[in-house]
Amino acid sequence: MVTTGYLNLFAEQSAVLDRLTEPGHHLVSGPPGSGKSLLAIHHAAALEIVGRPVTLIAHSKLLEQLLNAIGIRLGASLPIMTFHGWMHAWYRQATGESLGGARIGSFDWSRLMSAAVHNTGRRGHVLVIDEAQDLPQEFFSLCRVLGMDVTAFADEYQRITSTQSTLEEIERALGGCGRLEISANLRNPRPVAELARHFYPGLHQPPLPHQDGPVPVLLQRTEARRPFARWLARYTENHPKFKIGVITKYTREQKELLAELERMRPGLRPQIYVGAAGDARYKKVDHDRPGLRLVNRASVKGLEFDSVIVPDAHLDAGDPTSVELKMLYYVLITRTRGELYICYAGDQEPRMFAPIPEHSLARQILSS
Repeated sequence: MVTTGYLNLFAEQSAVLDRLTEPGHHLVSGPPGSGKSLLAIHHAAALEIVGRPVTLIAHSKLLEQLLNAIGIRLGASLPIMTFHGWMHAWYRQATGESLGGARIGSFDWSRLMSAAVHNTGRRGHVLVIDEAQDLPQEFFSLCRVLGMDVTAFADEYQRITSTQSTLEEIERALGGCGRLEISANLRNPRPVAELARHFYPGLHQPPLPHQDGPVPVLLQRTEARRPFARWLARYTENHPKFKIGVITKYTREQKELLAELERMRPGLRPQIYVGAAGDARYKKVDHDRPGLRLVNRASVKGLEFDSVIVPDAHLDAGDPTSVELKMLYYVLITRTRGELYICYAGDQEPRMFAPIPEHSLARQILSS
């Protein structure tokens, strides 16, 4: 994510920020690359400057780390928490009890709502929520009961979690809110955005960006991991200033790719993030350092990279017309600021790419 000060924001972004000074709930929607995360930080910082108690909420720990890094670059000292962390902290403060280790999808919302009715200490607080579409609508109802103002930044076509909400569900749960929209894609080059259109599940396509860039590549690779890891290492060495996102479906593949890369190129220093890992080195990413970042699909929302490499499209052999698959690849494709490689192993390219012409998705073969 390119860090931009308030004075350097685009006119459309500044106009949205100015509207957010109005009291009440707000819901800001926009396509990938429209700067929603950056605006969330600017808005939260502005609220803190005028003395409003504010917390910036992220869905994942990796996004929380990124928002912290951006806030530091902008000179903002903000309380930033994951959704899960905020829920546990609020419940303990409200009841004096532990919420336990419940996953998001298994929260007892009746019990939480009961606690909220008797907890008035949050009135006047503001929650600024990034990637709000990934949170359950019950959470927004909880915020309403607590009397907090909510500013939610969301794109309902980037929903890849089981606890997702549409924009209408968020608005209804909040009891109504101001709706604002950003349209410009400031991240993706035009060829990437054109490819993403093939996977866009909505009716009205967002406008294409003007910036040019390389045509995305569908790369056929061998099933053996070593030749692919060798290619990854060469690509990284040939682009020493790039932040390169390698986005895998399974944690096991992350770890095995890391081990292979460290064996063949000890000086490459790839980074890895595994949310459920016990090893501390898997839990923190330096977002300012160039090089490889091995991340899981579930943690990639809100992130962006100079290049994106998806190594395992062959694992997505389901219905190529399913909305879930379309939204997944819409998210994966739009993480890049430049080059994009979608890789698959085997002799048959995944069915979802068959209708896409060569000028939109160049076919290449990685030799062993």
